[in-house]
Amino acid sequence: QWYQRRVHGEYHFDSSGTNNQQGKRIAKKMENLPSKEEMKEAFEKKDETGEGKLTFKEMKEIIELFSSEEKKNEPNFDQMCDMMCNMADVNGDKMIDFGEILLLLFGDSLEPENAMKGSFRAFDTNGDGYLDKKELAEVMKMSGVEADPKMIRMTMAMADVDDDGKLNYEEFCAMMDGNM
Repeated sequence: QWYQRRVHGEYHFDSSGTNNQQGKRIAKKMENLPSKEEMKEAFEKKDETGEGKLTFKEMKEIIELFSSEEKKNEPNFDQMCDMMCNMADVNGDKMIDFGEILLLLFGDSLEPENAMKGSFRAFDTNGDGYLDKKELAEVMKMSGVEADPKMIRMTMAMADVDDDGKLNYEEFCAMMDGNM
């Protein structure tokens, strides 16, 4: 179903080819989504060094602060936090500045290339620079679609141009842009 909608263009990312809707969907998991002012206050409290940047661990603590107990107890809560951090970290420095948070939670768009890189890093949960079938399944699940094994195999077969069993960044971009 995800695959068919994707191929026919019914499932798509925003007009710049980025997945800002994904960021907003993940942010909605924070039931008490803070205002920009509340986020800035929480950010400044966590930024003990005054550098204007937070580690992923510090950012996860902020996410927890604005999440309900029910959400925090969900089995994939840590994974969701990791994905939010990776998506927010547009420049890839493993630190999150306030501007990156604003873009993820409140922004309408990002620079297409940086946003695509952020999405790729968010889905590349093991950090090896590739998306394997397990990570592709997570992309599908986080998009609200049941990731059945047959659909994952079909999607991987069509997107994996070099037949190495995983998607590199270029293959990921082609898949997201519908150029498979």
